[in-house]
Amino acid sequence: MKLTIRTPATSANLGPGFDCLGIALDIWAEVEVETVSSAGRAEGATRLVEQGINAAFEGVGLPPPLRIAWDNGLPLARGLGGSASLRAAGLLAGNALLDGLHNEDALLELGTKLEGHPDNMAPTLFGGLQVSMIGSDRKSLHVGAPVPDDLAVVVFVPDFEMPTQEGRRRIARTTFTREDAVANFGRIALLLAALNAGRYDLLDEGTQDRYHQPVRSEIFPGLNPIMTAAKEGGAAASYLSGGGSTVAAFVQGTDATERVARMMTLTATSHGFSGKSIITAPSQRGVYVASQS
Repeated sequence: MKLTIRTPATSANLGPGFDCLGIALDIWAEVEVETVSSAGRAEGATRLVEQGINAAFEGVGLPPPLRIAWDNGLPLARGLGGSASLRAAGLLAGNALLDGLHNEDALLELGTKLEGHPDNMAPTLFGGLQVSMIGSDRKSLHVGAPVPDDLAVVVFVPDFEMPTQEGRRRIARTTFTREDAVANFGRIALLLAALNAGRYDLLDEGTQDRYHQPVRSEIFPGLNPIMTAAKEGGAAASYLSGGGSTVAAFVQGTDATERVARMMTLTATSHGFSGKSIITAPSQRGVYVASQS
């Protein structure tokens, strides 16, 4: 059997929604999985695909020997959900080899177990903007939330990796006040309501964060200037994508996207950070099997 799987990038947190908000983006990787008579060890990024396949087969048996390849279509270790995307591709491949043994909820459970939290896995699997969490019974929960039809997303992808675990360690050592908590809770609600209503004028306030972005801006001193440049260029809002280093911006329509992309890139360069800007949009489709033979 030979499978071709397309899997999207994702952007998590969206400012205040730490570990619970994520959106699929129209940036795709293509993964090929093929049964062979014998196979060597998966290396590099294909190990993430292999992890997804093995998770699908857990408790069932061993997967057959497989050749795994991908097109390097997603930036890895940049806050665009690359590990979730490749693991999700592996989950779909394994599930196809098992003739669809697992339903969507089971795939989310398996993916969340691999990732540790569902904020990237949920939009990778289901597309769109997803609100997700691990519930009181330890099961992964998710629900899709609407976004405006004319929402564009510009991302600046730096050439350097941000140490995700270092950021999380710093957050764990930081003291937050009740006022900080209330501010973030309110902004999550405001952000979701503003996206539902197409209220671009509220998105800047809705993406403000007091929890993880201030800490991570200490690791990435270009973050705040790049976010400011995006808004000066015409973006409605800007935030750190996932654990970074990618900076994302929400833009209404396409008229300002080129200017926003240019200003983000120029500002990053002026602060000593090379990289590239990508103009994209939310993807309402998640990972899928493009061909099977």
